Amino acid sequence: MQNLLLLLVALLSGGILMALEIVGIYLLAPHFGQTIFVWASLIGVFLGALSIGYYLGGRLVDRWTTSLLLSAFLFGAGLFVLVLALPVKGVDETHTLAWAVCDAIVLHDFGPRADPLIACAILFFAPAMLMAVTSPFVIRLTAQSISRLGSTAGVVYAVSTIGSIAGTLGTAFYLIAWFRVPTILYLLGALLIVAGAIAAAVRKPRSATAAAVALLALCSISSPADAGERTLLERNSPYHRLFVTEDETSRWLRADNIYHTQMLLADRHGRGLPYADYVDLAFLFNPNIRRVLVIGLGGGTVPKRFVRDYPNVTVDAVEVDGDVIKIAERHFEVRPGPRLAIHESDGRMFLRRSKEKWDLILLDAYYADTVPFFLTTKEFFTIVRGHLNPNGVFVNNVVGRLTGSRSSFFRSVYRTTREVFPQVHVFKVPESGFEFVNLEVFAMKESQQISRATLADRAAQMQGKTIKDDKLRERLKDYVTTRVRTDDVPTLRDDYAPVDQLIHLW
Repeated sequence: MQNLLLLLVALLSGGILMALEIVGIYLLAPHFGQTIFVWASLIGVFLGALSIGYYLGGRLVDRWTTSLLLSAFLFGAGLFVLVLALPVKGVDETHTLAWAVCDAIVLHDFGPRADPLIACAILFFAPAMLMAVTSPFVIRLTAQSISRLGSTAGVVYAVSTIGSIAGTLGTAFYLIAWFRVPTILYLLGALLIVAGAIAAAVRKPRSATAAAVALLALCSISSPADAGERTLLERNSPYHRLFVTEDETSRWLRADNIYHTQMLLADRHGRGLPYADYVDLAFLFNPNIRRVLVIGLGGGTVPKRFVRDYPNVTVDAVEVDGDVIKIAERHFEVRPGPRLAIHESDGRMFLRRSKEKWDLILLDAYYADTVPFFLTTKEFFTIVRGHLNPNGVFVNNVVGRLTGSRSSFFRSVYRTTREVFPQVHVFKVPESGFEFVNLEVFAMKESQQISRATLADRAAQMQGKTIKDDKLRERLKDYVTTRVRTDDVPTLRDDYAPVDQLIHLW
């Protein structure tokens, strides 16, 4: 019976450790994005904590061969995780202590590599190290003899790994979808205390009873709630922490810390964030647009407006996140119908599997600080070109800088686009007060160049009529006339696309 209880402790510890690592990305992403630096920091800190925990556990269990010491470590880890979820009053609203730590690091700004690494070390090193002592303790306490030490170690590591698999899949598939991050932290902390109680019960059953009482008291603590903000929805998706909020004039969709959609309450099928208004410029390059593909639905500003304003247009919208689709339909009045089809799929995979062609393809799937690298490459742009009709237009919404420090990402995308499309034009969306801006890249399949004078003539004829935009000619003033330097940036390929480095460092 003693050995079964200890193996149960190993199972729980392994599962909780991996669950905490999965939840970690949802704690870090709102502050630091989902960059390679964040993932590397998370994995590196956990591995470092495991290494030290294994070593210390082995030394300590040889000196004090008792499950009570293991129980103390697990209780300590559980309390640490519970503390991370405690509510802290911020300037505008209440967040967790873990959120406040990340906020403080962001404000100090140690750099794109150091910021997530420091946050991971503060938040996760201690509990991961304390949990890591479990395996050496359980191996030592369950070993019957030196001759069976190898098989005992194998069983313990197998059970712990099974727990890790269950924690990884259970958290990713279910917990993230069902609960808020603070609630999950409370659950993990409570389960660690349960594991500590089980370890104590091996030696002193009364200790387990006391631990259970403490657990009930801790679980009675309520999860922190947001205050001071009109939040209509808050949900974890497999990709982001999603928020739907509303003020006096607008409804907003936010993924982590980035606002993606603005819907004006007075014109719910009209214009939203400024960059979305520039998509209409595609009609100047191809006045005969009939079929449109939008990769990246968000709140559906462009698809629903095109359906309303252009009766001859049909729209296909592709969105990888099923939760975003549900939010768009329920909160942003996106209505699938004969002229609007919504597909839940990765944009690249959708194109690879489709035999259809479109007159306009809009790529709106880049985030300010997190970009799917496989949607930036020469191979992907070649796929896009293959799905355009003659005179087709490809529009790519890129967040970045046109020149200067940290403009390398945009300039690499521009260079890559130029290597696939014979004609490329750029418009800079004027948005004051932002470090980065939206740069709308228009690429044409046909090689015949369209001059700025031709665009101006077409705008004069089509403004407010064929093209439902009364500010069309004004937007032409944002045409980028300066040469975009590309000799010092790479062409992005499937086998070489250092997107995170280009965004954050170069």
